[in-house]
Amino acid sequence: MIFKRMNINSLTLEQTKRYYPMLSEKRREKINEMTDPGDRATAFCSEILARQCLSELLDAPEFSFQLLCSPNFRSVVGNYKAHIYVASFGNTVACAASLAPVGACLLPVRPFSFNEAQALFSDAEMRAVYSQSGYSFAELVNRPLCDEENVMKMFALYSSLKESYFRATGRGYRANINKMEFIYNGTEIACSDPAYRVAYCKVDREDNLAISVVEKVTP
Repeated sequence: MIFKRMNINSLTLEQTKRYYPMLSEKRREKINEMTDPGDRATAFCSEILARQCLSELLDAPEFSFQLLCSPNFRSVVGNYKAHIYVASFGNTVACAASLAPVGACLLPVRPFSFNEAQALFSDAEMRAVYSQSGYSFAELVNRPLCDEENVMKMFALYSSLKESYFRATGRGYRANINKMEFIYNGTEIACSDPAYRVAYCKVDREDNLAISVVEKVTP
């Protein structure tokens, strides 16, 4: 698995000159039609990252890939047996490329409610998320929002892992979402579904983002 990310504000003229000619005419038109400059930059950076990741994964030229890049939705490699997922949030764009199905997610570290966590997580995940809280269970239930820094980071990280998992599986319906668990075993976070593994997970302090990648285990 290859994973890369970039800030759209770091896009250089040299990168534009290098990668813009690699885009199909239809893709150029679609990007140019976007009215929001941030959307245009996100779309273009998605192409750059996808080509860089796939080139490293497959040892193929960056210009050789036929791509459909749709951040936070579905991205496809048309002419190679490889999988990519492009995720974005704010000014950050990330791409994961793998020979197996893969999902990625970026989520902000933010305050959240107990009910929000309870609807999303299993009992074991709830314990992991709140493990560093300074409040009792009764206090946590009654607080309008949890704004403890370490707890917010855990909530964002576990939330991003859940979303990455569903993106990797390609499922659109999240029934029984809290029955699939991500458990910290003392050294790493593991997925309760043995068919998938956590390929990357991190909370970036500078961007205040939880970043995760979940990949299907190849036979």
